[in-house]
Amino acid sequence: MGLFSSIFKSTPKPESKEPEKEGAAASGISFGIIVVLVFAFKSSILDANNIPSGSMIPTLKIGDFLFVNKMRYSFRMPFTEKELFRIDDPKRGDIVTFIPPATALGQEESRSGIFAKRFVKRVVGLPGDTIRITRKFIDTKDRGRVHFALVEYKEKGATEFRSYEPKEVPIGKELSDLDNLEATQRALFKEVKPGFEHYILEGFEDDRRAHIFEYCDFLHGCEIPEGQYMVMGDNRDDSHDSRAWGFVKREDILGKALIIYFSIDWKDSTCEYKDGQELAEKGPEIAERYDGETLEKRCHYSEVFSSHNARYYGDESRFGWIERTLRYRLWRLSVRFDRIGRILQ
Repeated sequence: MGLFSSIFKSTPKPESKEPEKEGAAASGISFGIIVVLVFAFKSSILDANNIPSGSMIPTLKIGDFLFVNKMRYSFRMPFTEKELFRIDDPKRGDIVTFIPPATALGQEESRSGIFAKRFVKRVVGLPGDTIRITRKFIDTKDRGRVHFALVEYKEKGATEFRSYEPKEVPIGKELSDLDNLEATQRALFKEVKPGFEHYILEGFEDDRRAHIFEYCDFLHGCEIPEGQYMVMGDNRDDSHDSRAWGFVKREDILGKALIIYFSIDWKDSTCEYKDGQELAEKGPEIAERYDGETLEKRCHYSEVFSSHNARYYGDESRFGWIERTLRYRLWRLSVRFDRIGRILQ
C-alpha cells in the first residue's frame, strides 16, 4: 500500500495569488472613491481655510482656521467653481469668501487654477445701495486721535443715509494675542449690523484715500450696480478691499465663513515681546522684550522688530520657511483655545 499510495498521492497545487491581487485592487478603488468624495465635498459643500493676513483682525486673527459653508449661497459643480443654481444671496454684514476681481491681484497672482487667490471680507454694501465714506478725526480714550472712515449706506429707494453706528470700546484682551504689530496699536470699535455687532479697528492711517476716485466717488455717494457687492476688511487701515479695486460680482462669491475650528498664534511678528497685553497697552517701543541669547533662540533675525531687518517673507524659499518653522516657530507657538468653536458673525 505504501508504493501505490505514493504513486497516486496528489501533489498539492500552489495557492492562487489572484484573490490577493483582487483585494488590493478593490482597496485601491475604494480609497480612490473616498478621496474623490472628500474633495468633492470640500469643493462644493464645506471648505476649510486658514487666515494668513491681518485684514479681518480682530474678527479673524492671523492663524485662525475656519470652515466655510460653500452651499450657503449657491450649489457649484464639484471640482469647479461653476455655479449650477442659486440658493440665496449674501446679507449685509456676512463674512464671505470670493474670487477677487482681476484689479485686486498682483502681477503673478491668478483668479483660477490650483494656486488661485481667494479673499475673505465682510459685506458692507448690497446691490442698489449708495455708499458714502466720510473721513474725520476722532479722539479716543485708548489710542488718542484716529482718522476714522465713517461708512454710510442708503438703500435702494430710501431718501436718507444710515451708518453702522460705530462706537469705541475698551481694548480689553481682544488685542493681546495678535500676530500683527500695527493692529495692536489701533483703536477698537463696534459696528452694528442687522441682528449683531462686530469689532473693527481704526488707526491714524488713511491709506485708502488715494484710491477712492479711481472708479467711484465715495465722498459724495457711490451706487453699487445690480448683481455686485461692496466688501471691506474689519481692520480698516490694513485691508485691500472694495475701496481700492471695486465691487465683487455675485457669481464670484463662493461661500460664507461659518466657524473657527482651530487657532494658532505663531508670533511671527511679535516673538520678541514678553507679554501681548502689555504690547497692546504700551506699544512696541515701550513693551518689555526678550534680548541676548533668549531672543536669538526665540526669533529668527528677520522677525525682530527692534532691528532694521526686512520683516516680510515674500522672498523666503520653501526650505527657508521649513528651517525657520522647525528652529523657531514650533517652539513658541500657542493655541488660542478660547477661539475654537467660535461662530462667525
